[in-house]
Formats: sequence, C-alpha cells, structure tokens
Amino acid sequence: MKKFLLVCNFKMNSVALSEYQNEVGQKQINNLVLCPNFCDIKEYCALKPNGIMIGAQNVSEFTNGAYTGEVSAKMLKDVGADFCIVGHSERKKYFYESHEQTNTKIKNLIAEGVTPIVCVGEDIKKDEDFAVRFVLMELNQILKDIDLSRIIVAYEPIWAIGTGLVPSNKHIELVISAIKKYTGIDMVLYGGSFGENNYIQIASINGVDGALIGGASLKPDLICKMQSEID
Repeated sequence: MKKFLLVCNFKMNSVALSEYQNEVGQKQINNLVLCPNFCDIKEYCALKPNGIMIGAQNVSEFTNGAYTGEVSAKMLKDVGADFCIVGHSERKKYFYESHEQTNTKIKNLIAEGVTPIVCVGEDIKKDEDFAVRFVLMELNQILKDIDLSRIIVAYEPIWAIGTGLVPSNKHIELVISAIKKYTGIDMVLYGGSFGENNYIQIASINGVDGALIGGASLKPDLICKMQSEID
C-alpha cells in the first residue's frame, strides 16, 4: 500500500529547524517531504536520519554558467535535495514561466536524480469537465519527451490556493483519475487549502496519493499531527 505523501512548501518563509526537530523527536517518518527556502535546504538535511525527505521549491532551466541568482539541478542534488517543485502557479503568475521552461527544468532534475513534483491546475472555478480538459492540456505541453515514471504530479486548482476554497471530493477524484488514466502517472497529489479542517477528508478520496501543502507547512506541530493521523 502506498504511503500518503505530504509535501510541505514553505514558500518565501523560514521555519527554524529546531521547531521541526522538537516535533519529530526520535520518530521515523517516511512520508514527509519538507521544501524550505534555498538558504535552509542544507540545514534541513539534518532531518534525513528520521526518514524525512528534503525538496526545493524551484530550479533553474540552465545547467550552469553566467546566470546570476540561479540554482541548478546539480546544485540541488549536491546539497541533499531529493525532490523539487516545478511549474507552481506562483512561478507562472509572478515570473511568467512557460510550459517549455518547466519541461526543461523537469528534464534537468531527472538527469540529476531529483524527483520533480509538477504542478498543474485550472485558474477558474468551473465544473469537472473544464478542469480535466485544462490540466490534460497543461500536461500535454509540460511533459513532452519526459519519462513519466520519474515524476509526481500535484493537482492544485489555482482558485483554491490560499483561499480556503476546496473542490468537492467528486471534483478532486475525477480530475486525479483523469490525470492517471491519460498519462499513466502513478502518483498524483492534491494541493490547494489543504489543512487542519480537511486533511482527513481529502486523504480519504480515492486516487489521491498525497498533498502539496502551503500555509500549514509553517506549523510543525500541525504537520506532524496530520502525518501521524494519516499514516
């Protein structure tokens, strides 16, 4: 049976490593990925003996060279990252990242043995048919010439991110089922206002293999509570 994977995106925030260490203690946790900001990735690798995996929130489309401020897939691998979020809606909205750039980032990560977590999701709240068409169109462009056995997809409807709005169970199940059916991808997460009030409900939806978590990531006590109750 697959573990329900919790992927925590700290975004541009810092959480002291000691806060997570205090909550984790001596426990072994094998279904938690923490994605701190770039500055904290190496420090957070101290949690790896507890089974916790470490991810990054972004990666450069370039492999090396004169690209000030960029961080390559090899650098992430060397510093200890196991996963990397790519194609997040905030990267598209604020930094105008294209599907072609996301495609290149995925290929660079796979080449270095870092697992990409690829974000897709519709920006307008409509019915399930619209959502399915939207995400499959996105994936068709993003995943061109990609080894699909090497990636994880996160279905994150943009209208649900940070709003407290969550699609119905039926909506989530149908969209994730369509992603798996039409791509063959084995692991699909849900993201978008996943937190204390709905984690049990969402974890019980057929086909949902985990969650991409935003704001709740900054509360180590809540994350460890959810992890222990879902595991």
